Amino acid sequence: MKIRLVEPAPAGVHVFSKFKMPRLGLPMIGAGLVRDGHDVSIYVLDLAPIDWEDLLAADLVGFSATTSTINQAYEMADRLRLNGIPVIMGGPHVTFMTEEALRHSDFVAVGEQGNRIMSELVNFLEGKATLEAISGLSYKKRGITINNPIGRRVQNLDDLPFPDLTLIKNHQEITITPIMTSWGCPFDCNFCSVTAMFGKKYRYRSPEKVIEEIKEKKATNIFFYDDNLAANHARLKILLSMILKERIKIRWSAQMRVDVAKDPEMLDLMARSGAWLVYLGLESINQETLDNFHKSQQVEEIVKAIGILHQYNIRSHGMFVLGADTDQKSTIRETIDFALKHKIDTIMPNILTPLPGTELFQELEGKGRIFDLDWSHYDAHHVVFKPKNMSPYELQSEIIKGYVRFYAFKRILTSILTFQKVKIILRGWGYITVRAWRKDIRNKAYVKSLKKLRLPKRKD
Repeated sequence: MKIRLVEPAPAGVHVFSKFKMPRLGLPMIGAGLVRDGHDVSIYVLDLAPIDWEDLLAADLVGFSATTSTINQAYEMADRLRLNGIPVIMGGPHVTFMTEEALRHSDFVAVGEQGNRIMSELVNFLEGKATLEAISGLSYKKRGITINNPIGRRVQNLDDLPFPDLTLIKNHQEITITPIMTSWGCPFDCNFCSVTAMFGKKYRYRSPEKVIEEIKEKKATNIFFYDDNLAANHARLKILLSMILKERIKIRWSAQMRVDVAKDPEMLDLMARSGAWLVYLGLESINQETLDNFHKSQQVEEIVKAIGILHQYNIRSHGMFVLGADTDQKSTIRETIDFALKHKIDTIMPNILTPLPGTELFQELEGKGRIFDLDWSHYDAHHVVFKPKNMSPYELQSEIIKGYVRFYAFKRILTSILTFQKVKIILRGWGYITVRAWRKDIRNKAYVKSLKKLRLPKRKD
């Protein structure tokens, strides 16, 4: 069969637009379908535009979207279905908004088993199977939604095929190789959909399989796509030791928690194996906020971790989530003060966003505090709910001011004068992105609409 897979792009400027890194679901699904003998291509819209002539000649088109990109997926899917092309959707948003997704697609793959579901759906379309037998698949039958029982989670990640990035149109533009080594997260932050999608238990690929993939792809610059690469210190030490033993020369970055800084042996292995940047989910400098997020982290740990990482010449990217019920306007300003004082290399002061599937979404929706259901605004750059201690406009404007202050031109100039090449690049990109976001006519209109917004009293 001729199968085309699509990853939509965010509606506007976003912080990762410089680094062309596709999500791994579709390349993994594509690899499995190619192994089964099908004609597969992938469109990642951050890398290449859609060839509609190609898409309209497909036997099946699959979409994988997040909440902020789902609107574009729906628009494209509607056009395809009008032309008789069957459409399946997968990803975190449609997993939790299945009924909505079925208004724009023929099938929805619920949960993490897109690989198996796609293979079995293709068998059905070829007359070799029944829909009822495909666990995790949702569809309509005579106008009634059918949600087949969810199958077991993937038990052995080593059984999954390596994601085939070469199936992506214009894949030559991918300069950082994304590699996944684990699924799941036990920490269950109330604003995060990872645990609802992948469960609270970590599952790992073997270090041998990870090394095999690195070698096969001849990767030299890697981003490990794990939600927390250092969740199991013993396991990561084995992987990093193998990288060193086999003299694999790479430069890598990954998401981690601050507790990695408590392990000197780990830090030494990280530095020697090529770690240059870690993305730290710091979330807040307000301990009450951290506790309410279920973060299991202390502010003092954040301070210590940043200093220790710098001692090992590993840069830190601090990701904050602002706008919680325990936050004031002053909290946002104090967060930027904190980042500057402790010399965090780069930051993302994200706006708290109630994603479908999270405890936060259920809570805010139940209290009538969500005022905007335009999913394209669910990108952590737009306020879509009523904060407790400030207006939506105040939260939005303070976040913008925070970005502008941290990525001020004078800080880039300081990096230039001190010959810090990496900081020049990262801060320069931040400077350009922030100003591009502010100049975008859609964002200007959104901020203006927040200023005029009049909301009814909250139900709580």
